[in-house]
Amino acid sequence: MTGSSRLKSKKISILKRTDESDSYGDPLDIWNPIPEGENIWAYYRQTSGSEFYAAAAVNSRVEAIFEIRWRDDLDVAMRIQYQGDQYSITRIDDYEGNKNDLRISAYKIN
Repeated sequence: MTGSSRLKSKKISILKRTDESDSYGDPLDIWNPIPEGENIWAYYRQTSGSEFYAAAAVNSRVEAIFEIRWRDDLDVAMRIQYQGDQYSITRIDDYEGNKNDLRISAYKIN
């Protein structure tokens, strides 16, 4: 069997940062869906919730895996939006190059 046979029953959007600037020329932190990047059927699974220490504060990091049908327009500079939350993509696995599905590792942005 190639790829994943998991049920893709969740809807996600793939987001890319825009190149817009404010009136002072500073870049704006605006993320918009890529072409044909909205309402994509996906499998979702939370893989961990870890705690780490940064700047003398305890923070948590929720990591997840999303699986979608194969496409060639994703990279790790993009984000996933799922149920109103954004996830930063850390890894994209194409199942040994079979071009059936993609497994995307990401963490929830607090």
